[in-house]
Amino acid sequence: TPFCSTFATLFTRAMDQIRMAAVSQSSLNMVGSHCGVSIGEDGPSQMALEDMAAFRAIPNLVYFYPSDAVSVSRAVELAANYKHMTFIRTSRPNTEVIYDNNETFQIGKAKIVKQSKQDEVLVIGAGITMDSACKAYQTLANEQINIRVMDPFTIKPL
Repeated sequence: TPFCSTFATLFTRAMDQIRMAAVSQSSLNMVGSHCGVSIGEDGPSQMALEDMAAFRAIPNLVYFYPSDAVSVSRAVELAANYKHMTFIRTSRPNTEVIYDNNETFQIGKAKIVKQSKQDEVLVIGAGITMDSACKAYQTLANEQINIRVMDPFTIKPL
């Protein structure tokens, strides 16, 4: 199965072809980088925001949103072995590695990254927002507010 990659915002130019490829039951893996509003020097024209809505609408497509280098690697492995289309959403900034190299991932299965025995709130972080969610966990723990942090890993299926 082929892989193609570009800035995620550039895939939106091809949504009609991507949709027709899905309707034709094509197998294609796409990797969209520079997602979200944290890309800095590349500027606002390269910030992919609408990709999340557009790719969730594609039939049979699995939408990965990995949060660190390990989960990106697992997303690529899973995508290469998936019979339909996939989209892997990646970020430009460096992120902390939160998973052990031996961590296993499944399509449609979230991971609990941080938790306590007395969680009051669930915070969902994906991709670039996982770093902020983990920092919030520590900041709030210092104030005796317990939260659970979840990484969805895939946005479709949830």
